[in-house]
Amino acid sequence: MVCHCLAVRESEVLAAIRGGAVSVESVGGLCEAGTGCSSCHDSIRELLREQAKRDLASSRAPKSLRQLSLFDAVDDGQRRKQAPAGSHKRAENS
Repeated sequence: MVCHCLAVRESEVLAAIRGGAVSVESVGGLCEAGTGCSSCHDSIRELLREQAKRDLASSRAPKSLRQLSLFDAVDDGQRRKQAPAGSHKRAENS
């Protein structure tokens, strides 16, 4: 059981991920896991990471690219509210 609040099994979360879910929020949208108390978010993120690694390993990407740890952090749907360091915002003309 991944999500105890809503009794969602790991197989259901994996089915959501294979069905196109790429974040905790999109998993929740497909199978409701993670939409309760949020204590299962880390488990869902780990399942997302594992699937991303499997997808990369089975892709046609060069071996050197497949060996990189590109999926240490899977997007969990949270976006930056500030511009990244080093970027420049244009001043708006008044």
